[in-house]
Amino acid sequence: MALTGVSSNSSLSGMHAAAQRMQAAASNTANRQTDGFDRLGVVQSASPDGGVQARVVATGMRNDGDDAVVADAVEARDAAQAFAANTSAFRAREDALGTLLDAFA
Repeated sequence: MALTGVSSNSSLSGMHAAAQRMQAAASNTANRQTDGFDRLGVVQSASPDGGVQARVVATGMRNDGDDAVVADAVEARDAAQAFAANTSAFRAREDALGTLLDAFA
């Protein structure tokens, strides 16, 4: 049984944003030597429901050079950690709700 609320929306939208960040970093890495490819980035903003909205945008920056490789590796690692943190928060909420429901059963 899935219960929704602000905290689950926050966690789920955070996982979605982290996944988009990882996809953008992967695309940048895959297209490093593609002529005319603009680096991708993810713009995040607060959502009215308490979560985060994320969208992938072209940054207008070049995608070559060692600094781009390092930036993408760091971004992918940071996004993976953000995804894990949001997953933990979601699980903790679901576990707490399950315990509460068990108490009333």
